[in-house]
Amino acid sequence: MADTSQNGFALRVRRLLPAGWFPNPPSGGEAEQAPVLNALLQGFGSVFAWVWGLLTGTDEQTRLATMTGAFLDMFAADFFGTGMPRKQGESDDEYRKRIQEALFPSLGTRPDVETTIQYEVGQVGRVIEPRNATDCKGLGSLAAPSIGGGYGYGVPALRYGSRAVPFQLFVQLPTGDTDKPSAQTLTRIAAVMPAGTIAWAQDVESLDNG
Repeated sequence: MADTSQNGFALRVRRLLPAGWFPNPPSGGEAEQAPVLNALLQGFGSVFAWVWGLLTGTDEQTRLATMTGAFLDMFAADFFGTGMPRKQGESDDEYRKRIQEALFPSLGTRPDVETTIQYEVGQVGRVIEPRNATDCKGLGSLAAPSIGGGYGYGVPALRYGSRAVPFQLFVQLPTGDTDKPSAQTLTRIAAVMPAGTIAWAQDVESLDNG
């Protein structure tokens, strides 16, 4: 492999000079016989080495897999505008992974909604589909919890489903308060849901309370 260091470029230029004009480059610990010439060529070598490094770095910035630093931020801005800024303290590898996932997203499934909630809130939320028996099961009560698998209607922490509300779901976000969910969170949940579906979102203090 070619020597692309400052000294390597200086030696390559020196070899292009006509034979006999200057002493040969030192070898094997010999003293430099042309220090002024060497100093001049080392200056050229420094510039060439810098240009070579710039070209090598530029080549790396042409591919998402090898981009670093501000080039990753510019890539994200080109594709997503202001919708995907780098998080505080986020490394290049972490940011690159988020960009790749956003370029080829998984959409339209319940796991996508759950993943979005976890990303936005920082922990797993709760998704309730009225037509999903696993979420609601049958009617039940605290007096007879075994009926309907322990879920039911009109009792705290129990739910009942309905076949009359297709393509809808309820989302509980464990944010630690009961404020209105942020517009960003609602937008990102909507972005991964199928067209024509509705999500009713609610901030809750804890999933243990509902």
